[in-house]
Amino acid sequence: MYGLKREIDLTFLQGRELIQVAIGMYQVIFNFDGDVSISIEGQFEHTSKVNSSEWRPGNPAMAVTTVNLLSAKVEAVHGQEDGTLKLTFSNGDRLVIRDASTEYESYQISRRGETIIV
Repeated sequence: MYGLKREIDLTFLQGRELIQVAIGMYQVIFNFDGDVSISIEGQFEHTSKVNSSEWRPGNPAMAVTTVNLLSAKVEAVHGQEDGTLKLTFSNGDRLVIRDASTEYESYQISRRGETIIV
């Protein structure tokens, strides 16, 4: 819906360790150390060395593979103007979060004192 501004600095995500994955019916929340979180209501794709799965609201079982990211650290962050956010983790897995809705918020990135809404 909102996309990501070209000049946005998301480097604060680098080095963050994933400490919790909260899976709900219509939302998945990734909580990192350093009081950083990504809350997704849109859609994302999780790719590991052995498989790939896509989560959409209403299908919580598709998010189960993301528990394999626990204790992994974000090694690379790439944000695109169309709102796509790509995270590469220390275990080799990738998470691609998309700005999938023209009507509603797709995800939020939060850290102390700041929330980025996409």
